[in-house]
Amino acid sequence: MKLNEIKDKLQTVGIPVSYLKFPTPQQLPYCVFYVSGQEIRGADQKSMIETLSIAIELYSDKKRTDIETQIESIFDGIEITKNSDVFLPDENMIMTVFEFDTINKRTEV
Repeated sequence: MKLNEIKDKLQTVGIPVSYLKFPTPQQLPYCVFYVSGQEIRGADQKSMIETLSIAIELYSDKKRTDIETQIESIFDGIEITKNSDVFLPDENMIMTVFEFDTINKRTEV
């Protein structure tokens, strides 16, 4: 799954979505996603594949199981991990992190 496909899926949840950060402050809830790791494999330029580790951070003012369930369901068929909630006292918000890996054929070298 490519990054633009991930963004498209997240936008169906109905909250603001951006890669890594927003240019301006957002109203809660919102989420960001980013590549948290990458592995490139293959013996030659024709059979290279990459594994991208994707992190999705959901920020909200309270526990939002409805949004969490939507995020989990849009990635149905993908093994996704939800980490524990973290309260960010300086921001007075909760962050919930989801993580999954996606494998793509590498087209550019």
